[in-house]
Amino acid sequence: MIELFNTSINIHSMKESDITIDECLSELYKSVQVVKNLTRQDQIWYLTGYSKKEASKYIVFGDGGVSQNALEIFHRHYKKNHPLVNESIWNGQPDGFACAISHLMKFIDNPRKLNLIIDMDQKVSNTEDMIDSLLLLAKGKDKSWIKVDSKGYWLHDRNVFPDRIYVGWMLYIPHVLLPELIPEAARVVPIIEYGKQKGTIVVSTEEIFDGSNKEHIGKANDIEIKLLDLGLLPLMTEL
Repeated sequence: MIELFNTSINIHSMKESDITIDECLSELYKSVQVVKNLTRQDQIWYLTGYSKKEASKYIVFGDGGVSQNALEIFHRHYKKNHPLVNESIWNGQPDGFACAISHLMKFIDNPRKLNLIIDMDQKVSNTEDMIDSLLLLAKGKDKSWIKVDSKGYWLHDRNVFPDRIYVGWMLYIPHVLLPELIPEAARVVPIIEYGKQKGTIVVSTEEIFDGSNKEHIGKANDIEIKLLDLGLLPLMTEL
């Protein structure tokens, strides 16, 4: 039986203007590239559905970009649910290899707020690939929080503050954080864009994070406490 490692990347972002279908597709496509880099595999991505047969009917991205069928369905959903743009895609694979990406807008009164979730059954092969993925996901975003969980750290309530953002394996924050301010971290990675630091990735463990490992849990917990002391661990309702 294949072990499900359940690697999850969760992005909270605020756009400068209302989110459009084109921006949703751009975020989904960027996430598809992230999954490809992390799994080292090409994937075929489908629209989701109420049954496996329905959820394997429409391919989202082809060689020429987004498929016409997917584009028409997205626009139909947008016309019905405006201003919300809530869409999900998956790779059609069985347990152990399954991946899903969801673009969520939870607040009808704030159509600029985005929550993007990448869920993978697979274990990531190394830390550098995940850091590179966060670099790609943070690119072009002025105000974002990106958290990485694996092996159920947040899912099983192993984080310290249930009402606040968690650290898990990594956390990207839209702030400058000097390494000496957080010695609990395994690594502090500055994110530079256009010659200026726009944010920081805090890494809890150099090895692949296991949310069921007591040592890993302890390291993530210590960082969460320190970030709260520094005023850099916001409430979930503030994202």
